[in-house]
Amino acid sequence: MQVSKVNIDDLSMIKVINDDAIPAVNSVSDEEFIWFHKNSIYFKKVTLNEILAGFLLVLPMNIPYKSLNYSWFSEKYDNFAYIDRIAVKEEFKSSGIGTLLYTDLEKSLPKEIKMIACEYNIKPLNMISENFHQKMEYKNVGTQLTENNTKQVSLMMKEINV
Repeated sequence: MQVSKVNIDDLSMIKVINDDAIPAVNSVSDEEFIWFHKNSIYFKKVTLNEILAGFLLVLPMNIPYKSLNYSWFSEKYDNFAYIDRIAVKEEFKSSGIGTLLYTDLEKSLPKEIKMIACEYNIKPLNMISENFHQKMEYKNVGTQLTENNTKQVSLMMKEINV
C-alpha cells in the first residue's frame, strides 16, 4: 500500500469512490472536489497494486466552508484540523487503509495543530465508523442533527502533538 497526495487528475476516481460510499459520506460535485483540492491541509490517497483504493480529505480551520459539522467545531474549538471525509473502495475495506491514512495524517500535520475533529453517523448508525474511531482513540464531544433532522452525527475529537 502506498500513500501519496491526491493530484487533480485523481479527482474523477475520488468522486466515484466517494459516491459509492454514500450515505456514510455525502455527495460532492466536481467543482466542490476541485475546491477541496485547493483548500485542504491533507488530501491523500492509498494505492494498492496501482489501483486507487481510498482517500482521506482534511481541512484546516478558518476557511469559508459551509458545513454544519465544520461550523460546530469552529464555534467550540481552535487549533484543529477537520476530517471532512474518508472513503475506501468496497473491495479494500477492512484492509487497514483507514488506519494507514489516519496514522499518516497524525504524523503529517504541522506541530501547532493540537486536535483532529471528525464525525460519523449515529442515525443511521455507521457501526464500522463507530468502531474504527473508538479504536483510533477519538472521543465523543457532542452530537447534532443534520440534513433536515434525517441524520444524527457523533462529533469526535482526538488530541495530538500535545
